[in-house]
Amino acid sequence: MSYFKPFIIYFLFQFSTSCIAQNTTVALYIDSFKNIAMREMIEYKIPASITLAQGLLESGSGNSRLAKQGNNHFGIKCKKDWTGCSIFEDDDALQECFRCYTSAQESYKDHSKFLTDNKRYANLFLLSISDYKGWAAVLLAAGYASNQKYTDLLISCIERNKLAKYDTLILNGYNPYDLKMAANIQIVNPKNIPNTVLQPNETIEKVSEQFHKSEKKLEKYNDLDYHTIQPGDVIYLKPKKRKASISTHTVTEGETMWLISQKYAIKLNSLYHKNLMVKGTDAADGSVLQLQKKANSAPDTIKKVITYKLLDTTYTRNTTLSNAQYHFVKQGETLYSISKLYVMTIENLKTLNNLQSNSVAEGQKLFIKLLDKLLETPKEVLKIHTVKAGETLYSISKKYNISVKDIKLYNNLTSDSIALGQVLKLQKG
Repeated sequence: MSYFKPFIIYFLFQFSTSCIAQNTTVALYIDSFKNIAMREMIEYKIPASITLAQGLLESGSGNSRLAKQGNNHFGIKCKKDWTGCSIFEDDDALQECFRCYTSAQESYKDHSKFLTDNKRYANLFLLSISDYKGWAAVLLAAGYASNQKYTDLLISCIERNKLAKYDTLILNGYNPYDLKMAANIQIVNPKNIPNTVLQPNETIEKVSEQFHKSEKKLEKYNDLDYHTIQPGDVIYLKPKKRKASISTHTVTEGETMWLISQKYAIKLNSLYHKNLMVKGTDAADGSVLQLQKKANSAPDTIKKVITYKLLDTTYTRNTTLSNAQYHFVKQGETLYSISKLYVMTIENLKTLNNLQSNSVAEGQKLFIKLLDKLLETPKEVLKIHTVKAGETLYSISKKYNISVKDIKLYNNLTSDSIALGQVLKLQKG
């Protein structure tokens, strides 16, 4: 059974014409991900046109819940070997587990690995890399999707949006790695607070080294307790201000309070305070936010269900939560708001749930209190770490509170490159 069946069926009826009906959204999606698709073509020999068309169709041009909340652009389910974060969605069964990622780029990488590592799709790589029609046909024949129109949908989307030109660019020697990614927002920064745009494969550690700023200061300057960084993010190198240069901002679809705070170089806490909002929430589309003075009333926020499922029993907010063992993330919740609810630190929550970032998704199950058997984990476990999918030296260093420099020293590493399954020493010797 294909991982992707429900999404293909859904978009056949609701999105098969999206390449026509939502031209602006499609154009923005292509512009955002064309370079990633071309990089994947270089590394994995998969036509960029095929990757882009699949991303467009299966994520609804990035508008699906899985794409927006879980950065999952290809509908890949968790399966038993998945160790990363997860997001739940009704599929063949209710609330099935899908993979979530810290960035869309990770989703693209996982999709490439899925095709190259699965013997079912071996025949794809016997085709010419410029034969997108052949690739579209073999994908369907290999069982990628159950919808018999999938081949036609892919080809139509490729030809309508002229996606094959990206295949031609790579075949003619174009190098997308030479391009500098533009910011994902248009900043309004009259104070000229110095900033940089995070590039693919960059981390806060690398920005720290490049600009000689401590990681803790960069995290504080950019309110990263509320956001998981991704390529295209604006990263400020000095503190933002308590108010913006203009008086108001009208929230548009997809904007978060963090993005708005970066756009206007205004401290996120100040933005929440001026608008009488609870930290960790987001304003509803169309809300007018105050950027200079205090609002008279709070704006509408994204609604969320205030009900928590604990140990197969439903409790409302006024129930004592001290005995809870796990918590299901609700819409609009963040690690910050959950940590406050259970009187825990964000780091404790991340350690307890083996999280490599501050990103959580609606429906995700978080442990709040360790079960007794989990408390019996021997100390020796902390001496080594086996690299999991999506992990970097930076994320591992944050997890164990060890510097990247020390990890490289303990393991005789000469670069920041690590491999899936690699065993790393976390102590000397």
